[in-house]
Amino acid sequence: MEPKLINTMKTKFLAVICVIVLAGLQSCSCKKGAEAVTELSKSSWELAEINGKAINKPDYAKIPELKFDPSESRVSGNSGCNSISGTFKVEEDKITFGPLAQTKMACEGSGENQFTTAFNTVQKFKLGNKLYFYDGSGNKVLCFTKK
Repeated sequence: MEPKLINTMKTKFLAVICVIVLAGLQSCSCKKGAEAVTELSKSSWELAEINGKAINKPDYAKIPELKFDPSESRVSGNSGCNSISGTFKVEEDKITFGPLAQTKMACEGSGENQFTTAFNTVQKFKLGNKLYFYDGSGNKVLCFTKK
């Protein structure tokens, strides 16, 4: 091979490596553990997506929302109609909820059932500009934005 072609290939290879490293560094900006718990409590979180798709707001009596209280390891909010509250625990990127109490009001729309089904699968999270919840297989099931 000609030296000029080899240099071009090396330059392209290094550029690809730089892009991969930068993407990796950016994804590592997510907060974990105690730092995440502190950040979670700074605002309430409103549901934006379920299973990678934007929610259909008319499906909900009210948009699901979560609030975290790290001093008592409590979470509260609503599931699209009914109020929820209970405990949460964070270990690095793992999060567990429960036991959770929920009111039992009758509500129109299918949104609350969709939310509850997805919420019950949550095992991990990522916190950056948005709050993402993942199931045990690593599938993104819920996405919240700061309210």
